[in-house]
Amino acid sequence: MMKHRLRNRIVLNSMVILFILSIVMIYTAIASIELSKSFDLLLQNNLVLKDIQKNLDETQNNLTAYLRAKNSESLKDYIRYASDLQVLAGKLNREIKDDQLLLLERNLAILIENYLASTDNAVQAKRGRNVSTYVSQYDEAKKIEGLIKFLLEKMNTIYLDEALTSFMGYRTNISIVLFLNLLLIMLAFLVSSIFMMRYSSILTEPLEHLSETVKAVERGDYSHNLPPYEEDDEIGTLNHAFKRMQKSIQNAFEELNKKAELEKLLLEQKMQMLDYQHKLKDAELLALQTQINPHFLYNTLSAGWQLALAEQDETTAEFLEKLAQFIRYVLKPTNRFVPISEELDCANKYIWLLKLRFAERYQFDIQVDERALVYETPALILQPLIENAITHGLHDLEQGGRVTVSVTLDEANRQILLAVADTGKGMKKEDIEEAMKAAKLDDTTEHSGIGLFNVIRRVTLSTTGRGHVAIESTEGKGSKVIMYIPMELHG
Repeated sequence: MMKHRLRNRIVLNSMVILFILSIVMIYTAIASIELSKSFDLLLQNNLVLKDIQKNLDETQNNLTAYLRAKNSESLKDYIRYASDLQVLAGKLNREIKDDQLLLLERNLAILIENYLASTDNAVQAKRGRNVSTYVSQYDEAKKIEGLIKFLLEKMNTIYLDEALTSFMGYRTNISIVLFLNLLLIMLAFLVSSIFMMRYSSILTEPLEHLSETVKAVERGDYSHNLPPYEEDDEIGTLNHAFKRMQKSIQNAFEELNKKAELEKLLLEQKMQMLDYQHKLKDAELLALQTQINPHFLYNTLSAGWQLALAEQDETTAEFLEKLAQFIRYVLKPTNRFVPISEELDCANKYIWLLKLRFAERYQFDIQVDERALVYETPALILQPLIENAITHGLHDLEQGGRVTVSVTLDEANRQILLAVADTGKGMKKEDIEEAMKAAKLDDTTEHSGIGLFNVIRRVTLSTTGRGHVAIESTEGKGSKVIMYIPMELHG
C-alpha cells in the first residue's frame, strides 16, 4: 500500500509555513482590533451625540414655528422629534460614577428632561392661550438648549481626545509591529526556499522523464521507454499507471482506426440518405404546387365563351384580359415568393371572375393593412382557399354567403396573418384534424380537400416550418383559415 510519502512531506512543510504566517496574521489582527475599538467607540458616541443634536434642533425649530403660527404640522413634527429626543435621553447614564464622561452623560440626561418639560409646558400654555406662561417657558427652554449644546460640544471634545490618545499609542507601537511582521515573513520565505530546493530534484527528474514520454505519445510513438521509478510514493504510482495507460492506448488506437473506417462509410451513407430526403421534399413541394384544381379554369372559360357569343362589347374583352392575367400568374413557377400586393391582385382577379360567373350570389370583402403589402408570401395560397370556401363552404347554401379576405400585421411576433373566412356550413372536427395532417411532413395519407391540404403543406414546406396554418370553424356558422407567414422569409 502506498504510504503517501511525498504528500506527507508537502503537507508538513505547508503546515510549518502556515503556522508562521498565522502568528503574523494573529499579531497584526490583535493590534488592528485594538485600534478599531478606539475608533468604534468614537464613532458610536459621536453618532449618539449627533442624533441628540439633530433631534434637539428639530424639536426647537418646530416648537418655535408652532408658538408663532400655531401650525398643526409643526406640532406633529415637534411631538415626533421630542419623543425621539426622550428615547435618546433614556439611553444615557443616570448613575453617579467616578468617570467624567459618565457624569457628563448624567447631566446631559437631566438637562434634556428639563428642556422637554419646559417645551411641553410652553405647548400647553399656547393651547390654553396663556401668553405670559408660554413665553416664559419658551425662554427657559431656549436657555436649557444652550446648556445642552455646550455640554454636547464638551463631550465630543473628550471623545475625540480619548480616540486620539489610543491612536497615538498604536502609532508608537506600529514600528515594532512592522518589524516583527517583516521578520516572520522572511522566516517563512527562508523555510519555503529550503523545502523547494530540497525536493525540487526529487519531483522534477521523474516528472521530466514522464513529460518526455507524454510528448512521444502525442507524436504517436507509443513504444517510447519510460525509465523505472522505484520509490513507493505518488510519482511512482503515476509512473506505473502511465505505463499501463500507454499500453492500453496503443491497443485502443488500433481499434479506433478500424472503427473510424466503418464510421466514415456509415457517414457517407447517411449523407446520401439526407440528400435523397432533401430531394424528395423538393419533389413533394413541386408536386403539391401543381395540384391546382383545373375545373375553375374550364368553367370560367366556358362562361367567357358564352359571354363572347352573347355580347360583343368591352365586358367580354375585360373578362378575357383578367382571365388571361390570372392564368399567366397561376402558370408561373409556384415555388417562389411574391409580394403580398401581387398575391392580393391575383385574388381580386379571381373574385372578379367569380362575380361574373355567379353574379350577386356571393359577397366578397377584402380587408388589408397597407403596411403588409411590401412583405413577401409563398405564391398562390389565397386563391385555393377562396375556391375552397365557395366550393365546400357556400356552394350548397341557397342564399349564398360572404367570403372575407384579410391581411394584418403581428409586429410583436414578426408575422403576417393572411386569412380567408366564409359564412358557410363550417367544417367538422375530424375534417379539420385530417386537413392539419398536411403540416406533418412524414404524413403520406391520401386526403380530400386537395386545395386546403395543398396550402397547408406548401406553407409548412416553403417556410421550413417557421410558418403555419390554423383553422377556426363552427358547424353551421362558417370557417376561417389563417396563415401565419414570417416577415423574414429568407432568414
